[in-house]
Amino acid sequence: MRERAIKAIKPAAILLAAGFAYFILHELTGLSLFCPIYRFLGLYCPGCGVSRMCVHLLHGEIGSAFSSNCAVFCLLPIGMTIWLIHTYRYIRYGETKYTRFENIVLCTMIGLLVIFGIVRNIWHFDILIP
Repeated sequence: MRERAIKAIKPAAILLAAGFAYFILHELTGLSLFCPIYRFLGLYCPGCGVSRMCVHLLHGEIGSAFSSNCAVFCLLPIGMTIWLIHTYRYIRYGETKYTRFENIVLCTMIGLLVIFGIVRNIWHFDILIP
């Protein structure tokens, strides 16, 4: 069980460390990542504004975080819950497959993000632009 815990938590720890390093770099220099899809195609992808959203969340600015990327902001707690439940089951019982319910939720989240990416590029929905 200990090996599974290390195997499950290591990627999350690396991602968390990279995010923290990005936050420190952003705070010290003001540099931020750019979206290659927006830069080269002029379209906002479903992920545009996520790094800005995370910086706002770390500053405790909930409203600004929501306006940076409202779809990811709303779906993040659901995704984190699915990840935590799946990680717990893997560590405790060694199960690696997602349940049918988890697959449905994850596919729905992906569908919502695709729709969000399309809708935020329609001129009537300028409020969704980060």
